[in-house]
Amino acid sequence: MQKTAQQLAEELKAVLVKAQGITAKVDDENRDFTPDEMTEVKSLMDQARSLKSQVEQAKASETMRTALAEIGDGIAGTGGRGTKSDVHPRVKASGGTDWGDTVVQAVSGAGGYKGILANGTVAVNVPLDPEPVRMDVPVLTLRQLLPNVQNTTGRFSYLRQTTRTNNAAVVAPGAKKPTSVYTLSRVDDRVRTIAHLSEPIAKQDLDDVGMLRQFIDQEMRLGLDLALEDEILNGDGTGEHMTGIANVSGSQTQAFATDVLTTTRKAVTKLERYGYMAGAAFVMTPEDWETIELLADNENRFYYGGPQATVDPAARRLWGAPVVVTDAATTGTAYLADWRQMRLQVRQDGVLDWSENVYDPNAISSGVGASDFERNMLRFRFEGRFGLEILRPSSIVEIDLTA
Repeated sequence: MQKTAQQLAEELKAVLVKAQGITAKVDDENRDFTPDEMTEVKSLMDQARSLKSQVEQAKASETMRTALAEIGDGIAGTGGRGTKSDVHPRVKASGGTDWGDTVVQAVSGAGGYKGILANGTVAVNVPLDPEPVRMDVPVLTLRQLLPNVQNTTGRFSYLRQTTRTNNAAVVAPGAKKPTSVYTLSRVDDRVRTIAHLSEPIAKQDLDDVGMLRQFIDQEMRLGLDLALEDEILNGDGTGEHMTGIANVSGSQTQAFATDVLTTTRKAVTKLERYGYMAGAAFVMTPEDWETIELLADNENRFYYGGPQATVDPAARRLWGAPVVVTDAATTGTAYLADWRQMRLQVRQDGVLDWSENVYDPNAISSGVGASDFERNMLRFRFEGRFGLEILRPSSIVEIDLTA
C-alpha cells in the first residue's frame, strides 16, 4: 500500500529525531563524533533526504487528486466530492481536516450501514512539525512558528535558562580563568485541556447540507486554535492556565521610543544581541498592524505601499521578521520572540467526539425535556491537550507601542 504524505512525514520526523539525539549526546559530552556515530548520522541524513523527496512527491500527487476531485464536484460518477470544501486559511494553516464527512458516514449510513452507536470519536490530523516559514508563505497562526513536541504522559520537565553571562576573555599563561555564568532552573509542568461543545445539530441537516460539515469543521477547529493562541500569549499559570509569554519571568521589555518603527527596531536589537533573530516573529493585534501599514513619510507616501499595493499576507513583515496578527494580543502591546526557543507539548491534538446521550430538561419547552437521541440530534465536543515550554525567556521582548 502506497504511503501518504503524512505517513512519510512521520517517518522523516523519526529519522531526524534520532539523528538529533545522537548530535545532542555528542554536544552534551563536549566531544567529537566517534567513527560509528559519524557513519550512523550520515546514514540517517541520507534517509532523511530520500524521505523528504518522497514527501514532496506524495504531496504533489495528493494535490493533483484534490484538484481532479474539485473539477468533478457535483457530477455523479466523476469521483468528485459532491460539494466544494474550501477550508478557512487560518484553519488550514493550523491543520484543519474534513472530519465532517467522516462523521456523516458513521451516523447516517453513508458507508452502507446505519450508525447504531450513540457516540464516536474522530482524530483530526494536524502536522506535528511545521516546515520553517519561508519568505513567500503567509504566517496566519502561532502554530506555524512554534516547534511541536509529541507528549506521551501528560507531564513534562525541562531546564529553563535564566542567566547568561559570558565572561570569556584573554588569559595570560598561569593566570586564573574567568567564570561564565549560565543559570538553569528546572520546570515541571503538565499539559492543559482546551475544549468546547457544539449546540445540538440535527442528523438530517448533517446528511443533507454539505456546507454544514465544513462549517462545523472550521468553527470548532478555529475556536480551539484561538483559545490555544490566547494561552500561549496570556496564560497566567494559575489553575488550568499555561504560563504564557506575557507572564513568564525573565523576558525583556522595550519602552516606546520616538515612534512605532523606531520602537520595534530597537526590540530587534535586543534579540540580535543574544543571537535570537533567526526564528523571530512579531505578534500584535490587527489594529496595531493597521497603524504600521498606514505609516507615511512627510510627503504622505506609505512605507508599506498604501491602498494601491497588492494585498499579500506573505508580505506581512516588519524589519525582516514575520508578523502574526491575533485578537489574543492587547492593543498597544506587541511581542517579538524567537519561537524556536519555545516548544508546544502536544499530548492530544484535534480529537472530536460526538454523542446522542445528552438530556436537555427544556428541549421541547420549559420543563419538558428529551434526550438528543429521542430528537435525532448530535452534539460535538472538540478538544486538545497542550503544554508550553519557554526555554529561554530572554528570547522574548514585550514592546510598548503607545507614546
